[in-house]
Amino acid sequence: MSHLNYISAKQAVYLILTCILATVDVFLPAEVAKYAGRDAWMSALAAPVIGYLIYLIIVKLCLLFPDLSLAGFNRLLLGRYLGAAVTILYVLTFLVLSTSAVMQFSIIMGSAFKPESPPYVWHLVILVPALYVTYKGIAVPARMNELLLPMGLLLLLSVVLLNIPEIDLQEFLPVFYDGYLPPVMGAIIMGSTLGYSMLLLALVPIISKKEKLIQQGPLAFTMVALALLAGTAAIGIFGPILTSMTLFPALQMIRNIDIGFLTRLDALIVTVWYTGFFVFLCAHTFAAASLTRDLFNLRGYRFLMVIYYILVLIGANVYITNVPLTRWLLNVPLAILLYAMALVIPLLLYLVAKLRGYPRQQTK
Repeated sequence: MSHLNYISAKQAVYLILTCILATVDVFLPAEVAKYAGRDAWMSALAAPVIGYLIYLIIVKLCLLFPDLSLAGFNRLLLGRYLGAAVTILYVLTFLVLSTSAVMQFSIIMGSAFKPESPPYVWHLVILVPALYVTYKGIAVPARMNELLLPMGLLLLLSVVLLNIPEIDLQEFLPVFYDGYLPPVMGAIIMGSTLGYSMLLLALVPIISKKEKLIQQGPLAFTMVALALLAGTAAIGIFGPILTSMTLFPALQMIRNIDIGFLTRLDALIVTVWYTGFFVFLCAHTFAAASLTRDLFNLRGYRFLMVIYYILVLIGANVYITNVPLTRWLLNVPLAILLYAMALVIPLLLYLVAKLRGYPRQQTK
């Protein structure tokens, strides 16, 4: 494989971070406020712990088979047919998540900015560039994301800092206002969305210096914790009840900024959301195509990429835009799916691998 097709451990972790932050910034703050209320900040601190444990299990599993993707070591651990079935399940999951990202972007644009535009326009706006960029591999979007992610985090920090005069800390008191269960439920729901570390199951063969993935984890999930805490600042501005009822709390925080010439900065949050979903789509469709290639021992994946982008477009357009239904699907059903695919199955595979004596000498 050409050296140009490899990505660094840092770039791989940045891809995961962008996929996490792109999704937790849309509907999740309102959903967590609905569960945890004024204690959402505790959920934001607990969720990265769950996310880091998921990340650690996946990394340790991948490092047992550093030259194989999930399709390869599934065959070793589960046999030809059961291993293929589990791999196909992951391919379908990546495609479902890609379709979900496209729908979320069209809902944002259709609900908050351009309600007169048909959804398929926004689907094409994000799908066509993503296909073009990812057609030759994941290295280009990974390097691009390495530059974009710090800028996005800086913008998020700036939004919070500019809203500090409006934040009322009394909205976060008293602690455990409704008991211990609400922040725990908020942490469980929020923690599931940090399970996009499962991208490593497809990307690990093309990551150089894979051992650095362990070192990158603590810093990455510390950044996630700070970003989630920044998202809970909406409760200090609007209160827990209004935040839980708001469709896009992050957008309202942006619109709340009114300092001299700094006002109506909607374009900034749209740019962040677009680039976030763009990278999300690139990473997940590439993961689906590369796993399919490895499963069937195909020579390439580019034709698969085209097929999968068409399927995502069809899936996104068949879906009838229903915002309440979308918010519900991205809540408990998504949490169950992500915990199953990012935690339960990788943990079982890791236990099976250890029981069977891996790591042992691998044949590439």
